[in-house]
Amino acid sequence: MTLQDMPFLTMCVILATIASACVSSEEAGSGKKVSEPESAQTPSGAQSDSLARLDSLRSKRGGFTSKQDTVLAAVVKKSRSGSRSIKPIERPANPAYTVQVGAFARTKYSLQAHKQAKERFPEFPIINYFEPYDKLYRVRVGKFDTRAQADSMRKAMVKQYPQDYSEAWINYMSK
Repeated sequence: MTLQDMPFLTMCVILATIASACVSSEEAGSGKKVSEPESAQTPSGAQSDSLARLDSLRSKRGGFTSKQDTVLAAVVKKSRSGSRSIKPIERPANPAYTVQVGAFARTKYSLQAHKQAKERFPEFPIINYFEPYDKLYRVRVGKFDTRAQADSMRKAMVKQYPQDYSEAWINYMSK
């Protein structure tokens, strides 16, 4: 039997039964009803009118009322729409491969990595490239024709300086 097939009176009885079994979070566990706030106990003016309407609604519903619990929620600020989107990958037709040793948001750290790489690998070009799209400085070692050459360089770097270059990766760039 679906909800559409049920007679209206049967649905009302079911809803009334469910509502009578529900208790608010204040009543849960205690088995007795929590007293109303003092302002509700001593009605005055506009409050007495609203309470009279509430009493008439209670009598129409067979003594059932409903209350809504209030939950405090934190306010989440949304970022500006479109503030950062993913840049489409544009691979050059004939790329050069390089070993990228880091991507830094601060100039100070990129210059330190650049200086350290220049001291350790003087025979290779060291490139410190700023990408304005994501505002990162990329420090790269070498410029190789094939990915295999770049990978062998990365493996040699990791073998010689495991703590500094264990997270280095191969990247490509235009020639």
